[in-house]
Amino acid sequence: MKKIVLVVLAVCMALLAVGLFIVLRDEPLTPLAAQALNYQPAPVPAEQNAYVGMMGLTAPAGSDFIRVGEARIQQVNWQQNAKQEGENLVFSAKDYTFACAREITENCLDEILADAKNIQKLAQENNELIQRYLKILEMPLFSNNSMDSMSENFIGLNSESGNISRLLSAKAVLDIKHGDIAIGLRGIEKDMTFYRRVLVAKEAVLIDKMIAIMHLRRYAILLSLLIGEGGLQGQDEIVRALLIPLDSHKEIFKDATWRERVGAVQGMSKMMLNNSPGKLFDTVSLEDGQVEAADFFGKLHGYFNYYFLYKHNMTANLQMELWQYEMEIIDATPLARLPSANIEQQALERAGCTKKSNLAPVVFGKDAPLLVNDDLLVPLCNHPKNYIGEVLALIGEPVYTDYLLRIYDADAYLRLVRAQLEYQLAAKQAGTTPAEILASLPPETFNPYTEKAFDVDATQGIISFQPADSRYTGKRGEIRISPPKP
Repeated sequence: MKKIVLVVLAVCMALLAVGLFIVLRDEPLTPLAAQALNYQPAPVPAEQNAYVGMMGLTAPAGSDFIRVGEARIQQVNWQQNAKQEGENLVFSAKDYTFACAREITENCLDEILADAKNIQKLAQENNELIQRYLKILEMPLFSNNSMDSMSENFIGLNSESGNISRLLSAKAVLDIKHGDIAIGLRGIEKDMTFYRRVLVAKEAVLIDKMIAIMHLRRYAILLSLLIGEGGLQGQDEIVRALLIPLDSHKEIFKDATWRERVGAVQGMSKMMLNNSPGKLFDTVSLEDGQVEAADFFGKLHGYFNYYFLYKHNMTANLQMELWQYEMEIIDATPLARLPSANIEQQALERAGCTKKSNLAPVVFGKDAPLLVNDDLLVPLCNHPKNYIGEVLALIGEPVYTDYLLRIYDADAYLRLVRAQLEYQLAAKQAGTTPAEILASLPPETFNPYTEKAFDVDATQGIISFQPADSRYTGKRGEIRISPPKP
């Protein structure tokens, strides 16, 4: 009898050991995930990196803002509070609101002109910030690679630099309206050239590309308004050079998403491998940085999650697998069908993932359908023993297709303004309809989604296209094409 009990116990122990081995066992890194985790960007000299300049833009007056930018990046990477050496410069706007800040309309030029004194005053009050900004525009490179913490990268083109850009665009409009057309266009050219450089930079993250696109679109609208009122007559070649289509092909998108994925994989690796499992549920005060250790059950929870529900290699592999699937699906999808193709969902399905709610569904009414909030949906992939890792891989997952479509919409808008310019030049010929004129223009003036001339409403004198970005559902990008006043 004892022998039977011992045999049963031995079998149970063997089965338990095999079960633990299966549950605790990770998998080898795929070549792509290994490449991501070992990725070391080429160093970029700070004096050439506009991103470093942006990080130091608001350094105290009289300081070397490039060196301050380097120090701030290092402090963020080491998760330290930035050392304060004097008061940071702050864009002096006081009660001023930028003309047409939310939406640029046909009244925008009049609003800027009416605010001329305020704009000139702001330019004088912010002279040191503006001079730094102009130096940054001349720096040849834009690389986020010096920043380890991906969540901090948006600082580069946001905040004060965005305010200065909007102020300079208003000042350029004033210069053009006052007859200093060459000076105004030169100012616009500097800013647009810089944002184009950010857009094509392989080492710029997606959020910075999105901010760059917003600025480029704003300049396109301002140029359209100036063209429409005839304020740029005789400057056709310069305006054409400003309105060249964006190089918004899918390779730029791939470079940016690769950088995002690398950062996500490296970030998760550091977070999970550089922390003791017992510290995973420690809390840190945002005010004083003090750490409050987890209680016994919190530590136990941390160990359980780390050893049973998190697998480092599986997580990295899934992260890169999803990226690869998304890029393959985007490559195989015609541009006109990208808006309707749910790339993220297709990639999840190819990776063996589904989204299911871990909460009870809510029923409203006797025969009402089940309603579940999308925010409560939890991804479940093909590795149940890596549940925490899968959540980490998918949490905060940007919808990359939407980002790509924003690039193409900005490209379409630049082409639309170019079509407006070319139409005005060609409309002087008698006996042709607007549709015929638009069809005869160069391909740079065509709708990138259809590869044909933009839609035209001859009655209202409007050319337009349907944006692909879901934020503009039901709206059209429109521009008036009436010929300039004699």
